Amino acid sequence: MKLSGGLILYYIYTQYYSQRHTADIFKYYDDSLVLYHSFFKNPIDFFKIILGLDLNREYFSFNYYIEMNNWDTSYKNSLMNESRLLIKINAILNLIGFKNYFFNSIAFILMGFVGEFLIFKSLMTKFKFKYPKFLFWSIVLFPSVFLWSSGILKEPLIILSFGLILNSLILKRKRKWMNISSFIVAILIIFKVKFYIFICIFPALISYIISEKTKLKPQRIIFTICAIMAVIIFVLGKMNNSYNPLKILSQKQNDFITLSELFDTGSAYKITPIEPSITALLKAIPKGAINGFFRPFPNNINNLLQLFPLIENLLLYLIILYLFFKIIFFKIKINQDVKNVLWNSLFFITMLFILIGISTPVIGALVRYKVPGLLFLIIVINLMYDQFKKHPTN
Repeated sequence: MKLSGGLILYYIYTQYYSQRHTADIFKYYDDSLVLYHSFFKNPIDFFKIILGLDLNREYFSFNYYIEMNNWDTSYKNSLMNESRLLIKINAILNLIGFKNYFFNSIAFILMGFVGEFLIFKSLMTKFKFKYPKFLFWSIVLFPSVFLWSSGILKEPLIILSFGLILNSLILKRKRKWMNISSFIVAILIIFKVKFYIFICIFPALISYIISEKTKLKPQRIIFTICAIMAVIIFVLGKMNNSYNPLKILSQKQNDFITLSELFDTGSAYKITPIEPSITALLKAIPKGAINGFFRPFPNNINNLLQLFPLIENLLLYLIILYLFFKIIFFKIKINQDVKNVLWNSLFFITMLFILIGISTPVIGALVRYKVPGLLFLIIVINLMYDQFKKHPTN
């Protein structure tokens, strides 16, 4: 099934978005061919680039990076470049699979599936779901997650990292170093590949761990962490350097708006440009939340592919509302462990969707960037449904 998802994605990007240099599923692979060929011409250069020892920037830029489209992005003020790790992974896979695109694609599909399986295994170990098949298939086959985790993209790596994190936090091993090392590796992958997801997931993880160890109510911890984050943003926002989060967000939004106008994506919608100030950020949050949680709206639909995310949103939120009222009606008492996961999942989802809603003016990109949040929404639904079904009246 996951392989069929890869074929569907390949068909979409060859039939509907046929400009290869802008196609997301090809750009990391195509750039990796430059590194692949360097292995045979100058293997020392290859290993220096892979290991990050390319200290002579002028030499490597002139001989290699100038031939790549995605090694350096337009986001010069970002803390991390989001593409290099994927290019390096593809370069290594090229050596194993003789630069066969479908070999690389299968490898990424496998990464995503391993991540989904680890998520399923970890949740089953902790909560003993009454309907494990429903949990498994909803994680694997939910359309957006299914599609965007089935290609040479960042999403499979992110999902694999989520699986490693949950596995390290939930499964009890005699060798604790295994849990610690897998947690660190997963966090580093997210940090390198999608820094904005790291910004959203790290506070939620801290909140979860504190609540798990102290048994304090997660909502109180979340409120405290939000207050600390607000102070940090305020302090850094007063500094005139590359670590100013307000400037980074403003620049990323501006770059995205420029790109959407330049390439005329056909699925762009207007968002209000924000200035690098606390006031502008606070004003942008409500619209960002609406965009992140509820777009695409019916008037944003230009083709059949954009209709599916609209249906997904309606389905997810109707199910959540139904389960929420059922739990209230039957006065179902949810245990502390479940509350901890529910609250911190919603904490992560809310931060992610607001951030995406503020900075992303293109429906196609918005839908794809929401995938990590959708995965946790699926987990939230499964936990609520399981609590409902375990209630004595059911």
